Amino acid sequence: MNTPEVSILIPCYNAAPWLAATLDSALSQIGVDFEVILVNDGSSDDSLALAQSYVARGVKVVSQPNSGAAAARNHGLRLARGEYIQFLDADDLLDATKIQRQLQRLRSVPEGNIASAAWARFHE
Repeated sequence: MNTPEVSILIPCYNAAPWLAATLDSALSQIGVDFEVILVNDGSSDDSLALAQSYVARGVKVVSQPNSGAAAARNHGLRLARGEYIQFLDADDLLDATKIQRQLQRLRSVPEGNIASAAWARFHE
């Protein structure tokens, strides 16, 4: 099995209304080998069932009792196989080229740098 270059880690607690769009945006990344790991943090809504519907598309779904977003991120980090980490909240979206562009930038600077990107609020 190939090691992914980037692990996209999604902590999830009761995010069913936004989760499909978030997962679709994560899976739409181009130009980079990646894995998507969703940590269900004890959701009481339909988040877990919705996340499990993405397993066939390559999303790894794990569950833990509700312990908070930091614990869910740490759980995902322990499972991550990528050289780089992309944290993504369960109600956020990624542009399809975001990770590719950040990796291009990171490769042009000395090791030890981190990458960030502009963000914007959005409404339906």
